[in-house]
Amino acid sequence: MTDERGVEAVEQWFRRRGLPAVVRGRPAQLLVRTTPAIVFIAVWQVLTTVLGAVDGETDADFDRLLESDLFALGYGGLLLGLVVVPGLGSWLTARWVRRKLVERGGAGPAAVTAGVFVVVVPITDRVVAGDSVPLGLMTQFAVLAGLFAAAFVGVGSIVGWALRAAFRQLRLLGELTSRVLPLLLLFTVFGFFTTEIWQVGAALPRQRMWLVVGLFAVVAVAFLLAMLKAEVTSLTQSRTAPVGLDKLRETPLAPFLADDVPAERLPLTKLEQANMILVLVLTQVLQTLVLATVMFVFFVIFGIIAVQHSVIKAWVGRDPASGTLFGIQLPVPEELLQVSLFIAAFSGLYFAASTVTDAKYRSSFFDPLADHLAVSLVARDLYLARLLGGPREPAETH
Repeated sequence: MTDERGVEAVEQWFRRRGLPAVVRGRPAQLLVRTTPAIVFIAVWQVLTTVLGAVDGETDADFDRLLESDLFALGYGGLLLGLVVVPGLGSWLTARWVRRKLVERGGAGPAAVTAGVFVVVVPITDRVVAGDSVPLGLMTQFAVLAGLFAAAFVGVGSIVGWALRAAFRQLRLLGELTSRVLPLLLLFTVFGFFTTEIWQVGAALPRQRMWLVVGLFAVVAVAFLLAMLKAEVTSLTQSRTAPVGLDKLRETPLAPFLADDVPAERLPLTKLEQANMILVLVLTQVLQTLVLATVMFVFFVIFGIIAVQHSVIKAWVGRDPASGTLFGIQLPVPEELLQVSLFIAAFSGLYFAASTVTDAKYRSSFFDPLADHLAVSLVARDLYLARLLGGPREPAETH
């Protein structure tokens, strides 16, 4: 056994790596831990409420307002803010949370943030959009309770690490573009200019298009689960490699390394194995989402440049409608958004399969995740054997 603070530092390190199931202690400071998610959701809700209030009551109102350059510029700024500000605010809050978790503080500001989330957001919705305050309060309480439950069982640790891993791999966007997009574009650009795909996109309600996107997503996740479960089994059954110890020398586990001898490999519990599979799957899903988003944005921009409204009318047999996405009015034809969503979903399915099965994609996008788990396994063995004095059953919650 070692001192309590040393064990807490190691356990926090595992949570930061998205492996709360490894931790044998119970989580603390749940209110502080949920603050980044609260900030993200609150900022998103306020911005979407403002956008919904200023875009007019009908498509004709929105088109008329867009004729004003000042309105178009302001609306574009709000759309950009919707993409950037929630994520930026959550990231800055997460940096503050990491510091406060070490200092065991931050409960006061976290409580104020939660109070603002529960009370101020419904009032803002009432003032801007005329929504019901009691209903808004119940909704915010329910969301806050869900965030607490997610933090209690360790979902926040897993999602946080997967997001950080996906954003770290954005540096590979150039490699992703050069390897993945050319082959995808070879197929999808020609499909983009076929009458049938536009007719299908125009005929499908948005709810059904989301069902199509969801079907592609389910197939991709099912494939990833089958493949990555085998990968985790292979990693956990291999012998511990001493090379993994080198990567632990700048971690909280460094004081517990003994003569470069790895600890004995201890069998994983079912919960730990599920945690590792979930980390791999979620990270791959987020990488796939990045690729699908790139494809969606590309085809929206490409369609605005290359496809005139008269051509869309000839393809679908009617004038193009004003587009909406997540309830937000966009200065883009609805039919173009539908077609771009379909192509993006197909591209994501292709990429999800390629990152695990194709050797070139695998070396760039999957192997770093496998190395992460390999190091985590070495660290887990040290944590259980040398810090806790032997294997213990994981706590029910993390």
